[in-house]
Amino acid sequence: MKDYYNILGITEEEKKLSNEEFAKVLKKKYRSICLKYHPDKNPGNKEAEEKFKEAAEAYSVLSDEKKRKEYDNPVTGGNNFNSGFNFNDFNIDEILNSFGFGSMGGFRSSVKTVQIGGNIRLRMRLSLKEMYDGIKKKIKYHRNNKCTDCDGKGTTKDSKTERCKHCGGTGRLYTNNGFFQQITTCHYCGGSGSVTTNPCPSCGGNGIVDTVQEIEIDVPKGAFQGMQLTVHGYGHAPKNMNGQFGDLIIEILDKENDEKYEREGNDLKMDIEVPVIDAILGCDITVETINGKKLKAKVPSGIEDGYTMRFSKYGMPIYGRNDFGDLYGVIKIKMPKKINDEERKVLEGLKKNNNFA
Repeated sequence: MKDYYNILGITEEEKKLSNEEFAKVLKKKYRSICLKYHPDKNPGNKEAEEKFKEAAEAYSVLSDEKKRKEYDNPVTGGNNFNSGFNFNDFNIDEILNSFGFGSMGGFRSSVKTVQIGGNIRLRMRLSLKEMYDGIKKKIKYHRNNKCTDCDGKGTTKDSKTERCKHCGGTGRLYTNNGFFQQITTCHYCGGSGSVTTNPCPSCGGNGIVDTVQEIEIDVPKGAFQGMQLTVHGYGHAPKNMNGQFGDLIIEILDKENDEKYEREGNDLKMDIEVPVIDAILGCDITVETINGKKLKAKVPSGIEDGYTMRFSKYGMPIYGRNDFGDLYGVIKIKMPKKINDEERKVLEGLKKNNNFA
């Protein structure tokens, strides 16, 4: 069984301290080991990485009162700790964050982080008919892509690449601030760990240049305001083409309201003008849907202004489902702007009828 106390340099006298006092000593000892053996300060040093790993293991156990009790009393605690420590059982980033090291990934920092190019966000305005039918649209936009002059390397035959003298090739700078140590990306080399003299003149050593990209976007039926379409790999290229391209994200926006239809979710609303005489007597009407279909309907006699007629399943396609919203027709009674003497005489006669009083 590993001697966790010895790994962290805890003495026999320090073991006897109260929980609160022991915790203070433990933190101080563990921080000292982190500063000494952190993988970012010892790149490629497997021995230092192992010591850092063991210290994290020891701290995780001894900083937990329950785990420490089981460790100190393997029989009564029911766990002899001989089976080895499972690093999936604790979050080393949380431990490091509590000491001001930032989320460094601990011993996992030996795994290279994949660079990802920036995402590009565009907005596309569509009419209701375009969102109803779905549409393919060709668009052009600017993106960073591979420099063809240097094949994305950022260097030419006259270039020279050297290890950054400011960070020693680690890509990070360390600043002591009292009890804490701040770790930041080296701004001299941009975190790459190396600097290049006489870089490619076309891209300035970044391996990427501004280009115009043309792509066809497939907008699905039932697209809606605020919907985002993501085209993976069509964003900006990573620096020196070392990593993955970002994404192209397109946000769908409505054009100004359609003159005939108004959208409310998956439903559509439209006005249906009915002459006042037809509103009194009742009539047959024809309603045209957004996809051009003619619907016959009957307006009942005595209908009032604002009355709403529902046409089921003639609204917008519901995205992701084989279904449609509804179409609502709002009755707008059309009044004559002028009447002649004969019409006035007829209307005056009707006023005497109780039904029109």
